[in-house]
Amino acid sequence: MVQIPAFEAVAKAHGHTCPGIALGYKIAVVVAKWAGEYDDVRIVSHTTRCPLDALKVTFDAKNHPERIIVENTGIVSFVITRPDGRKLFIDEIPGTHLTTDELTELKKKVEAKTAGPADMQRMNEIKHELFLVMQAMDDSALFSVREE
Repeated sequence: MVQIPAFEAVAKAHGHTCPGIALGYKIAVVVAKWAGEYDDVRIVSHTTRCPLDALKVTFDAKNHPERIIVENTGIVSFVITRPDGRKLFIDEIPGTHLTTDELTELKKKVEAKTAGPADMQRMNEIKHELFLVMQAMDDSALFSVREE
C-alpha cells in the first residue's frame, strides 16, 4: 500500500512551499490512492516543474530512480502505469498555472542576481498567497484524471 507522506515532508524535500508543490501533492495523493497496493508504479512525466517532486517523494524515486522517466515537454502531464498494466493519465488543465506579473518580474530579478532582501521577501509572500489559493482549489479545477 502506498503511504501518502505528509505535505510538510514533500515541501521540505522540494525546498519550499509554492503553488507547484501544492498541485503536485494533490496529484500525488490521487495517484497513491489509485495505485493502492502497488508502490512500484512507473511514472512518465512531461515536466520537470515542481509537481514532479511530490511524485518523486511519494513513490521514493530517490531510492528507486527507475520508477520515473522524464520526457520534458514543459506540460504538467503524467502517465502512471501499475505492474498489472493499468494506466492513469493526469493532465493539468490549461490556465491553472498560478502566477502574477509581479512574481514574474521578481523571478527575473532573482535570475539576474539583482534581487534584494525586500524583493526576496515579497516573492516569498506572493508564492505563499498563491500556494494557499492552490491548496483551496478543487482537484477537478486543476487537473483531469483518466484511467485505462
